[in-house]
Order: sequence, then C-alpha cells, then structure tokens
Amino acid sequence: MRGPGAQTPGPTQVTAPAARAWAVAAATAAVRVPALDAESDAWIVRGWADVAVGCLALDGLRPGGSGAGGSGAGGSGPGGSGPGAFGGLDEVVQAMSVLSGGQHAARLRRLRRFAGPVPRWYPDARPVAGPIRRIAGIAWRAAGLVAGFGELLLATAASLPHEPPCPLVSARQLAWGVRYRPSPSDAHVTLRLPVNRLLARRTWMCLPGLPGPGTAIAEVPSTASPLKQQIWRGIHEGAHLDHLTSLARRGPLAPSPGEFGAGLLIAESYAMAVEILAAVECILAGEGHAVRQLGAGLIERATRLPGGAHPAAEFADLPTLAEVYLLGPIEVLSGGAAAAALPEELISSLRDRWRAACAAYPPAAAFGSAAAHLIGRSPSP
Repeated sequence: MRGPGAQTPGPTQVTAPAARAWAVAAATAAVRVPALDAESDAWIVRGWADVAVGCLALDGLRPGGSGAGGSGAGGSGPGGSGPGAFGGLDEVVQAMSVLSGGQHAARLRRLRRFAGPVPRWYPDARPVAGPIRRIAGIAWRAAGLVAGFGELLLATAASLPHEPPCPLVSARQLAWGVRYRPSPSDAHVTLRLPVNRLLARRTWMCLPGLPGPGTAIAEVPSTASPLKQQIWRGIHEGAHLDHLTSLARRGPLAPSPGEFGAGLLIAESYAMAVEILAAVECILAGEGHAVRQLGAGLIERATRLPGGAHPAAEFADLPTLAEVYLLGPIEVLSGGAAAAALPEELISSLRDRWRAACAAYPPAAAFGSAAAHLIGRSPSP
C-alpha cells in the first residue's frame, strides 16, 4: 500500500475486469456533456482521450503497441474489446459511433495506439461536422474583467521579490502550493507515464486500485517553463486533487463526477477560483515570481477564447469549456451556481480565505465586487 503522495514508476496493479469496468464507467461519463451537435462530439472525444490516459496507467504498454514495456491489467487486441481498460474504452466508443473529432480524435488515436492498432470504429481526425456556437456576450465581459485583474497582478509583481522556481519534481511543486490552496490534500499517488504533457493534457484523475480516495497525478515531461509548471501543478492541478479528494469522502469514486461533463465545469471553476485567491495571497507573501505567472495565466485564459486576441486551437470547437475558465471562478467567488455545486467544506474554506484576502488587498475586493455585479449578484459578505 502506497503512502500519501507516493510515486510509482508505471501502471497500477488492478485486475483486468476492474480496469475494464472503470474504463466503461469513465467513457460513459464522458458522453454526458452539456453541449449540442458538433461541440458535443468534440467534447465527448476529448473526454475519451482523457479516459485513454487512465487506461494507459492501468494497462501499461501492450507489446506491439507504440512503445515497449510491461503490462498491467492487459490491453485490447487489434479489433478492440480486450480484457483490460482499453477494452472497456473500445466498447463504449464502438457503441456511440462518433464519426469524427478533429484534434481531439487525433490525440485519442495516438493514445489508443499504445494498446495496439486503433479499431476501425474510432472517430477520425476530420473536423467535427456542423456549426459551433459563438462565445456568449457575458463571457467576453468576464474576459475583460479577468484580463484587467491579470494586468494589475503583472504590474504589482514588478515591485515584489522574485525567488527561483521549485525543482521540476511534482511532489515539490505540490508541496509549495499547499499554503495557497484553501483545502489542501496529500492522499494522491504520483504516476509516471510514457507520454508528454501535450498528449496527456489532463493529468489528474481517480483510478481503481489506489489507496484512500483513489486520486492520482501523472508526472509527464513538459516544455513549459519551470515557473509555469510550478504554478500549474502546485496551484491549479493541486486544487483539482483537493476537489477530487473532497468528493471521494462521500464514498470511493473512480471515476469521479468531477472529471467529465458538467462536473468538469465545476472542477475548473474551483481550480480557477483558487488561482485567483492564490495570486492575492502571493502578493501578501511577497512572492513576485508567482504573482507574475498567475497574472499571465489569467490573461492567457481571457485572450484564448475562440475569436479572441490569441485564440487557442485546443478550444476552437469547445466554447463552453473555454468560457468556464472565466465565468466559473466569478461564479465561485461571488457565491453563484458553481459555488452551490461544490462540497461545503471546499466552498466555506475558500470563502473565508477570499474574504480575508479582499480585506488585506483592496484591489481584490474591487474585483470581487465587479465580478458579483457581472453575474447579477450582491458581493459576498
């Protein structure tokens, strides 16, 4: 039994039926997205690619796949429907018959090749068919508000001390972020997977066969700067682990409802709210390097919207997901619908810390007031 935050070099050891059952449940959860038509197809396929990362953790590399190595629960054969996690994913993909998924399908197919030839029924990489809705007007207004706060953070960071970033070790980055996360947890397991950050993308998950809440984080190579990785892992992904752990206290959950569909929107809303809180607390702590990176991160989320100043290809067919990185934290910090969907232990701790941060740093209070006004709520007391 591994201890909190323990590392394992490869796949977890679970039985093939348990791995397959997890994959079926996760891939089915990925189908339930709050979107329609082309956006729905794109989001489903993106979710299946995230499931494939978990399958790789459970099954390992299958001989004859895209890499060499041992196997855990066992992969699936050339026609799919094998005994392990990838076999469960194959089953759901075949039943849904999504024809294309654009960039998300390209990523899914690359991950599936670790288990052998991609089954013929997997979606291909042609663009999703049909129109994609425009970004909502309120999301553009949220983008302006968040970007403005990000610019303020950059200006403030210039007058603060700048320490060197943490070593590129997941445990060190998460440990640094503990002080800035209102409900820190440490019951996760760290996995090393044979994929890079761009292929893995979402590296936090709940898997069967792990101790405690079943939360795991994958340590994968990244070309991002050490400071960006420190913020991403220590604050944003750490907040996701905290959220998954809180949800698991209601009972073991693998997969977790915070990983897919509407639950993922709540998860990203919380993680972004924690980022904004952390930015203010880093100002108060004099951590200029972190303030600068957190400010840049807010600006990046605000300008990457489809049709924005620097649109991100990743979200070209996912407007709802792109919007939530802006509207979500505003909802959480203002006591809106996203806040009501979070476990009480998370939102109460976040609310207390945000209230104290606003009292100590008046620009945060001004941001909070503008955020509440944007969504038609009175500022939180």
